[in-house]
Amino acid sequence: MQYHKRLLIASLSIAVLFPLCARADVRLPDVLGDHMVLQENSDAMLWGWAYAGETVLIETSWGIKTQVVADAKGEWRVKLKTPAAQPLDKGLHPENITFTVPGENAVQLKDVLIGEVWVCSGQSNMAMILGPDYPQGNNNWFGEAFWKEESKNAERPGLRLFNVEKTAAATPQVDCKGVIPDHIRLPKDKDGLTPYVKRDWQICTFETATYFSAVGYYFGATLQEKLNVPVGLVTCPVGGTPIESWISLDALHTLPDYSKATTEVHRNGNAALFNGMIAPLTPMKIKGVLWYQGESNMGMGSRYGILFQVLINDWRRRFDNAELPFYFVQLAPFGNGRSGQAAALREAQASALQLKNTGMAVTNDVGEPGNIHPKNKRDIGRRLAWQALNKTYGYKEIAADGPAFQALTFKDGKLNITFQDLGGGLISRDAKPLNCFEIAGPDHKFVPATAIIEGDEVAVSSPVVSQPKTARFAWGDGDVPNLMSKNGLPAAQFSAELK
Repeated sequence: MQYHKRLLIASLSIAVLFPLCARADVRLPDVLGDHMVLQENSDAMLWGWAYAGETVLIETSWGIKTQVVADAKGEWRVKLKTPAAQPLDKGLHPENITFTVPGENAVQLKDVLIGEVWVCSGQSNMAMILGPDYPQGNNNWFGEAFWKEESKNAERPGLRLFNVEKTAAATPQVDCKGVIPDHIRLPKDKDGLTPYVKRDWQICTFETATYFSAVGYYFGATLQEKLNVPVGLVTCPVGGTPIESWISLDALHTLPDYSKATTEVHRNGNAALFNGMIAPLTPMKIKGVLWYQGESNMGMGSRYGILFQVLINDWRRRFDNAELPFYFVQLAPFGNGRSGQAAALREAQASALQLKNTGMAVTNDVGEPGNIHPKNKRDIGRRLAWQALNKTYGYKEIAADGPAFQALTFKDGKLNITFQDLGGGLISRDAKPLNCFEIAGPDHKFVPATAIIEGDEVAVSSPVVSQPKTARFAWGDGDVPNLMSKNGLPAAQFSAELK
């Protein structure tokens, strides 16, 4: 059964790789479609297929006329200058783009908006949808915690979604399909067929918002409310997948452990999801990437950090933008053990912050230790948006980061911890004594510590450790700490030793 399933996927991949099949008509990839969003103020790439040597005429409603000749493979690409986005409070400003092969056919894209375009990827926590139900079926997964409240605001015609169909492929593909998430259960007719399938770019309404990525929706809505422009989300997550699936084989081959890696055509195969879901998007001009993944790489420790940085640099190269903003979610608390694996994974994620134009949404205050899929995606999506607003769009008055470890000193039998990004000062979120601090002496045996806020520092101590050398914070698998800044953002985990 598994063999036939893989054969079917491989066959579908071959069909996508050779899309022309002796057709002379101009054809576009599915991600270029009605209701799409094009990146504003950019050289947006448009591409497609025709017969080799045929001329494709392109005309836009904002005044551009140009043409391009299909190459020997029947492929063509052209860059078009896009205008600035129109303010949403003045109404939508839809554009049209027409592609014509004289004497053959013409394709027109209608209701195209100019705005901000972001790719949202990762695994199941990015895939988790906003609402509990879907008008033509029902969600086979629980809904987001704040949907009932947020549904009143879900009519957002300037927010658009293209959800990439889950596709594993042996080689990089040139096209992909936009579908509703496959954990939506649609009704079937008497023959067992699904009569209704939502495809391509979706306009955000009360009915459609329910199957938007919850994290993506809150990110886009928050961005839109501040920028007052259309936002396009291209979501491409697959639950239960390791990071290796999302990195191109060429990039994996730069690492000694993967120098001879090959691609197996399933969702966990090296490069398989990059080939099937990311490669078809790479001609697009996008503003940035959101990433929520890591659960499937638990136990890798610092090795994950190496792979993560390879992925970021790989995608930047593929999207032809060496400084492409890349914002990611640090994993939330899960479990009640002290294995150190979760802490090591979070520390590896944080190591990517050494790359330019990156940012991390800390989530240790909104997790559910008994649930690997925390339902509060509102705060996570908003924190990603604050990262983008502060670091990409220049709204420095919007706080993006909570307290982060800066230095460790020893005084009067205590370890004093100083932080950066104080956000107005340190507080306890629930007004209770600070929790989740530990210290150790020269023997490296950690014990719970008493932690007290003293001005802009936290002093930690324990009566059983007379010579403290090391302090760590939020290191347990399911630790839910209460230290935060007055601006409402949680402190990030750390481990530090006196120098």
